[in-house]
Amino acid sequence: MGMTEPGERRPPGTTAPVIDSPGGADRLRQLRARSPAIAIALAIAVALLAALAWALLRGVLELGIGLLAVAALGGWSVGAMLRQMHRAAGLAAAIAAGGWFVGLLLTWLVSMAILPGSTRTFLGRVEGTPFLDWLSPQFGLLEVAALVVWVSAAAYAARPSVRPAS
Repeated sequence: MGMTEPGERRPPGTTAPVIDSPGGADRLRQLRARSPAIAIALAIAVALLAALAWALLRGVLELGIGLLAVAALGGWSVGAMLRQMHRAAGLAAAIAAGGWFVGLLLTWLVSMAILPGSTRTFLGRVEGTPFLDWLSPQFGLLEVAALVVWVSAAAYAARPSVRPAS
């Protein structure tokens, strides 16, 4: 049985993808297509992972403009998890914005945890420097650009794929 087009993984006349291995990418697509709740949970998990990566890179390594790559990858991944859902761009954008905010919050916590030269405990540092007090001097063009990248990438990746008619 031949394939329909170069790179096509389905035998002609079938609609369900052929699963190469259990737990493969096709299996993930089938799970997302079956349940919007699973797709949303995966999107939130991906957003949290990207937020954690943002926090570690920003808080520990003090990475700057390179964080936009994390924002783009995080946003794209959120949108890709929701692509199978109807009208998912708005939901993807909202989850991505939440991931951006969680990234800022985790960066604050990481910064408080590794604060050099402090004699106070972690909880004492958190109490002594509230989130908004810490954020106001930190918030700049990078954070605004990251929000735009997170949300734009998520909304773009969530749009339904259009296949040309054969």
